[in-house]
Amino acid sequence: MSDAKTVVTACDSNFVWGALLLGLSLRFQGMKCHYHILAYDLSDAESKVLSSIPDTKLYPKSKPDTRSVCTQKPMAIATADTEIVVWMDADCMVIGNLEKYFVTPHNGLQIRKRKQNEIATIYRNYYRFSDQRGKIPKRVLEIWQKDVADLKRPQIETVYQTNCFVLNNSHRDFINLWQEQMLKVIPNDTKGVYNKHSIAYSMTDESVLNSLMAFSSQAPATAEYLMDKDPETHCIHFGLKPKPWQHLTLQAYSHMAYIDELIDWARQQEIELPKIPLSLRKDKRRSELVRLRVRDNFRSLRYLMSTQARSILRLFR
Repeated sequence: MSDAKTVVTACDSNFVWGALLLGLSLRFQGMKCHYHILAYDLSDAESKVLSSIPDTKLYPKSKPDTRSVCTQKPMAIATADTEIVVWMDADCMVIGNLEKYFVTPHNGLQIRKRKQNEIATIYRNYYRFSDQRGKIPKRVLEIWQKDVADLKRPQIETVYQTNCFVLNNSHRDFINLWQEQMLKVIPNDTKGVYNKHSIAYSMTDESVLNSLMAFSSQAPATAEYLMDKDPETHCIHFGLKPKPWQHLTLQAYSHMAYIDELIDWARQQEIELPKIPLSLRKDKRRSELVRLRVRDNFRSLRYLMSTQARSILRLFR
């Protein structure tokens, strides 16, 4: 069996810059893994940009419905024929050479468990008075159990994050089951990564995976997530909106020197680059910083007021 490994992602036109930055970071850090991109409805120019990243294969696709590209993760994984496959969202980048962490210890799916405060945030709109914050709400578990229709009791108390994970060939049947379950429970007209109208599947692909981890007898054992332990070698995930190529957030601003370095390196390597977005241009950095500070203060205030209002409403449910 070859020692080769494959990083896979998926993108549409909105995430071309994300897939580009991910690919550039892999090669800038000297990583030898293959890089596969499930590419939805890209223009010829966009395809040319991504194909110019060394050892990159594009798999052109047309979206059959309005479901987010995030629901196509199993299809992207299926493009890889290596024993080890690493899914990374197209809003991730790597710091350092991560290949030593592309492993599945004890045959476990390497995936990150969310912490209690994260779970409390994810489900804050759906808690009832009887629920414990930081746990999966009871009515979410009830829907999952009914939809999966396998086990009676949940196997997990936390949920897993699907922006980056490592699997091996023994996990492929479960990944296929994940795809089947998404087609079953996520409506065709679901447009975003988040669906605030769905109690059980508000996090779309992530929610469905966790429903299977909870109630499917086919769910694999998991292994500790390794790609956030070393500050010198880890995966960055720009999970919140806006994305760095749209506007800067405080998180993105902290990594701008690295992004500048990636862009400069790509030019030196004669890698195809599209027009640089205003948010990534050095001459626009000051105005972007002012904008993000104003937006961050507003969002913090809105979140605080919303959380307090929901705490009061829960008392009457």
